[in-house]
Amino acid sequence: MERFAGVIVDVRAEAVNRVFQYRIPEAYQRQIKIGHRVLVPFGRRKIEGYVVELSSQLEIDPSKLKDLLELLDPEPLIHPSLVQLAKWMEETYVGLLSEALQYMLPPAFRYGKERVGAKKAQVATLLISQPQLRKNATAQQRVVEILQRTPEILAADLVVQASTTYQTLRALEAQGVISLREAIQERKVEWDDIPDPCHTLTSEQQDALQAIAEEMQGGRRPVLLHGVTGSGKTEVYLNIIAEVLKKGQQAIVLVPEIALTPQTLNRFAARFGERVSVLHSGLSLGERFDQWWKIYQGDVDVVIGARSAVFAPTQNLGLIVLDEEHEGTYKQEEGSIRYQTREVAIKRCELVEGQVVLGSATPALESYHYALQRRFRLVELTKRVESRPLPQVHIVDMREEFEKGNRSMFSTDLRKALQNLVQTGDQAIILLNRRGFSRFVLCRECGEVLECPNCQVSLTYHQEDARLHCHYCLHREVLPGKCPKCASRFLRQFGVGTEQVQEVLGKEYPELKILRLDADTTRRKGAHRTILGKFARGEAQVLVGTQMVAKGFDFPNVTLVGVLSADLALNFPDIRSSERTFQLLTQVAGRSGRGEKAGQVIIQSYDPSHFSIQAAQNHDYHDFYRKEIGFRRQLRYPPFSELVRILCSGPQGATQEAAQRIHSFFLGQGFPKEDILGPQMAPIGRIQGRYRWQILLRSATVPVEVLKNMPGVPDEVQVTIDIDPLYML
Repeated sequence: MERFAGVIVDVRAEAVNRVFQYRIPEAYQRQIKIGHRVLVPFGRRKIEGYVVELSSQLEIDPSKLKDLLELLDPEPLIHPSLVQLAKWMEETYVGLLSEALQYMLPPAFRYGKERVGAKKAQVATLLISQPQLRKNATAQQRVVEILQRTPEILAADLVVQASTTYQTLRALEAQGVISLREAIQERKVEWDDIPDPCHTLTSEQQDALQAIAEEMQGGRRPVLLHGVTGSGKTEVYLNIIAEVLKKGQQAIVLVPEIALTPQTLNRFAARFGERVSVLHSGLSLGERFDQWWKIYQGDVDVVIGARSAVFAPTQNLGLIVLDEEHEGTYKQEEGSIRYQTREVAIKRCELVEGQVVLGSATPALESYHYALQRRFRLVELTKRVESRPLPQVHIVDMREEFEKGNRSMFSTDLRKALQNLVQTGDQAIILLNRRGFSRFVLCRECGEVLECPNCQVSLTYHQEDARLHCHYCLHREVLPGKCPKCASRFLRQFGVGTEQVQEVLGKEYPELKILRLDADTTRRKGAHRTILGKFARGEAQVLVGTQMVAKGFDFPNVTLVGVLSADLALNFPDIRSSERTFQLLTQVAGRSGRGEKAGQVIIQSYDPSHFSIQAAQNHDYHDFYRKEIGFRRQLRYPPFSELVRILCSGPQGATQEAAQRIHSFFLGQGFPKEDILGPQMAPIGRIQGRYRWQILLRSATVPVEVLKNMPGVPDEVQVTIDIDPLYML
């Protein structure tokens, strides 16, 4: 019976976001499968497409039917369950199916646009173990001696080790002594060889493993592992993964930051050896390509990675772990499909009967709510391993410090604690969630704040290159000698960033070696690993950084954590500002006292009475949850409703008109006026020269069909639909 292929073409346009049928030539009838990449005629072009359906029923006019041209791969690159996942993502997040399918493919692997491929290199192999060589052919003798010890070696390495040239190798090849052949060479990802710190499980950890095992055998509800910082969640992950591997299945472990990946990779590699792979954007394109293929071919059992590793091509997936599941980096913020990794992981495991484990000391409010509603299974670890105490947290009211005449960025208590490091040799982490040297530059005569010419944000001064930076469009400019508005020379830098903190600490405590971890110091490949490696080896006593330093690191010698401007996030116009403040403070506090010595935390704040700061001081997630969930219920915010953000960007007039037209459309669909927030200019009203207007829908459920049928807008206006938005700026 003749079959037809339903193909999604690789064109990022809403107008062609549908399945196109093609006739399958006889040569491919038995070979073609769902998930295959194919080459198809499309208009006057030949383009790549993805087979998402196979049918014996023709659904189009036979006169319009065309033959697909070529199967691009011997076997499908996209597993059928991942094709199903892509369809779910398109429907759930109202995006393009072609974009969802791209997440499932090897990096930079598109027909006619491949930017990377397998790396090939010459390999030398010894064919004659005891060849008869001329006595004066000393270079050839050295080559043979090396190959006698290592019968197969890269030709480039052999030339170096033998201190010779390729001409010597070719001469030996001509004599039949060695062979030179081209072979695929893996671009290996390095990790530190550390011993496996296998611990005896606590009773709480054993109970947690039992609960997860029960879900894997029965209901398969996602498990929320809520454990205080230092309670041994990673050891639980390692043990449950070992059980999954015994069944011949694979596991994916997701971490929120690239900075965490090396530490996590080291720990998992120590337990599972070479059967561990890693996927994240900090690798080179070639390294990611090789790692993807190792996973696809079944050469690894455990995949460690950041957000996009949720799509790793495992063939027999049994488990996905989301460590630090509350982190905002798990939300995709670009493209037409702005997915939430937690929901994607749950759906993927649902499709293959796998298990999801969500771990955090400060779970997302929605996750904890779902656990209390029994949609998730709640498992709690309430104590640190080895009964270590949680660090004592002291809050300093910086208003009182100011009244006492302290005008510096450091409180008296934090200064004393830092000075104590000089005597003890312990380590400290200092958190300020602002990078750069000064947050803005102001004219003291006319009040003008220097802004980015492309974005509605102030420019940040960076002393390293003596320039003003925009952190949104990456614009840079030299600090002017006078005010561009009034020509006054009284320009002054205000606010503090991590760069300035590092400089001031270096001047006040010259005995302390200080490192900085932020987006500016980690631009180069491997920078995260280098900085964190130095700190772990004790080559520096103080690590200054943005929120990166709060992410699950385990440094036993850290006994002090200092937080500058703890209430920064509270001033953001966002429904989750209190939650983010509590999570950040609790997480960074948890970096202290994880070794044998007790830890202390000093939090500096201008609003110390805020409930999120008070709850963080007491390490009390339950108290924070009770208060925050009350506000959410009263305002009908998630988890008591679904939010959808519609963002319009483009020229000022056309963008505002488009937003107003969309607003009128939703009114006509019967949405209550009070549940359509906007249209209004976004808090950051212009980015990269494009004006931004937004509408926020609040509803029990927002029908997908309504979102798909929104009115058209001018070509110069871009409309982005963000389901369950995490950020409103």
